[in-house]
Amino acid sequence: MRTERYESPVITASGGATVRELAAKMEDHGLGSVVILDESQRPVGILTDRDLTVRVVAEGLDPDATRAAEVMSKPLLAATPDEPLETLVGRMAAAGVRRLPVVRDDRLVGIVAVDDLLLWLGRELDDLGEAARREITTSWEQARKRRRHRTLEERVQDLSEVAGRASERAQEFVGRELETLRDRLTRLLGVDAGRGD
Repeated sequence: MRTERYESPVITASGGATVRELAAKMEDHGLGSVVILDESQRPVGILTDRDLTVRVVAEGLDPDATRAAEVMSKPLLAATPDEPLETLVGRMAAAGVRRLPVVRDDRLVGIVAVDDLLLWLGRELDDLGEAARREITTSWEQARKRRRHRTLEERVQDLSEVAGRASERAQEFVGRELETLRDRLTRLLGVDAGRGD
């Protein structure tokens, strides 16, 4: 999986922007981070909503006087667009970060957040679950067909045996009836023959 498929929107600012300006930018865009660019538009740091809380509010700094360059997380930990997600997840966990800017040729091209990875993982799990459901359904169908086939074979065998027994009984019955008829004919003919003498 390529990293660039899972990038979130990203906003940027210069290191000279005030913390208040960056907080307003985050609020306007509904995002939790701003990537800080240098004069050459290269990403050099990141300021997150957590950084605002821990490095500005908790320290009692003036948001109008504090500049992004003073409180941003640096050096910037970044990903490349073709970096495998498995590697990316490991790097994020090891560094304890929730967002990684994606950089190609020293230029910012996006950002990957833990939320993006959770969505990706959720989709992957859904896909796996659906594949497992299909496999189980197919397996049940095949098992049901095998059971039906086996049941039909057993019924055919039972019917063959019943037919065989019925045939034997029918033959015995017909044989007994014929024997009875012979006995009657013999008696009738014997009686008739005696009268004719």
